[in-house]
Order: sequence, then structure tokens, then C-alpha cells
Amino acid sequence: LLLNRDPEEYDRLIESITIKVSKFFRDPKVFDLLEDIIIPDILSQKKAEGAKKIKAWSCGAAFGEEAHSVAILFCEALGSRLNDFDIQILATDIDKNALAEAPWGSYDRSALGNMGAHLLFKYFTRFQDRYVVSDGARSLVTFRRHDIVSGSPIWGMDLVLCRNLLIYFQKELQEKVLRNIYAALNPDGFLVLGLTETIIPQMLDCFEVVDLRERIYRKF
Repeated sequence: LLLNRDPEEYDRLIESITIKVSKFFRDPKVFDLLEDIIIPDILSQKKAEGAKKIKAWSCGAAFGEEAHSVAILFCEALGSRLNDFDIQILATDIDKNALAEAPWGSYDRSALGNMGAHLLFKYFTRFQDRYVVSDGARSLVTFRRHDIVSGSPIWGMDLVLCRNLLIYFQKELQEKVLRNIYAALNPDGFLVLGLTETIIPQMLDCFEVVDLRERIYRKF
């Protein structure tokens, strides 16, 4: 088989079949809830526990728009108190070519969507036709190659965004992915799915609904 003879062909196959269309703050109502409810709740939990570490995971991160959007929201929520917490946002994907570009945080105008002017000026620097995420927001995000189905376990997450991935899996793999995410989440951790996705029946006892319309759940 070609894939056996040429390992790089596997990477080319992955690049050709994975969908990497995204933009900052895609599905604005989801990010409104992240800003208004979820992130403040996580911060309150940590303060009550006397804990400093906050961990989030963006699955299928592609070029990093979603992960950097979450980073910007944490920066907005904490302002000058950002260094009071150790915020770690893990962005994973199986496409190594996308992951090679993503850490630079450089995007064309179309990736910024309908972002408000105040965030654009505060968190981006323009270089010719590219917009680069500020060092402060970008430093919160770490990119890693990872297969959400068969990759090594990930632990200790307060927030997982797995949006528009489950729709590409059959039921058996959906359950495996959701069980991997459940194991990755801390108690009371939040899960955000894509707007066309939902928790499968076998996993309904594992999560409570935070917002059904926006597909936001919380680990029991």
C-alpha cells in the first residue's frame, strides 16, 4: 500500500480529508455564554478552591481560531489579574500542516469574522494583509498533534470544546470520543459541542445540560 511505502502520504491524506474552515468567535451565542457564564463560573470555582491552574482543550483546533478566541475571553475576564492564574489552553488536531501554522497566530481578515473593533485593536497587530494575535493571548495556547479517538489520555480539563467533530463519526466512535472527553474533564467541567451535535443516549447520565440550544453541558 502507498501509505505503507510513503509515511508522508498519510499526512497528505489527513490534510485532504480534514475540514479546517473556522473563524474567531464562530457561533457568537456560544462565545457569549462562555464569556458571561462559563468562564466566570470556572474562575469562581478556582477562587473558592484556592486553585490557580485552569485548563481548557480545543479539539480539532485546525489553525487555532477557536483556541485563540478562548484565550482572548480569559484575557478579557481577568484583565490586569491574568497572572493570578496559570491558564493553559491545549489545542489539538491530527493535521500537522495546520499545526505548523497555528502557533504563529497569523490570520487573514476573513478568519476574524464579525469581531468587534475593540477586540481587534486590543488583541491583534496588522502586518500587511495579516492579523497577528497578541503575545499575551497567544502565550496561553499550546498546540499539539493528537488523535481524539486513539490518542493518549488527556486529564484535568475545566473546559473542553469539541465542536463539529462528532458529526463525522459513527455512533461507536462518538461514544468513545465522549468517554475520552468525560475522563479528561474535572468534576463540574464544561463541554461545548457543535450546534448540530448532541450527547448520545448512552452518555446522558454523564452530563447535565447547561444550554441545550447552544449544546453546552457539564460533567456530573
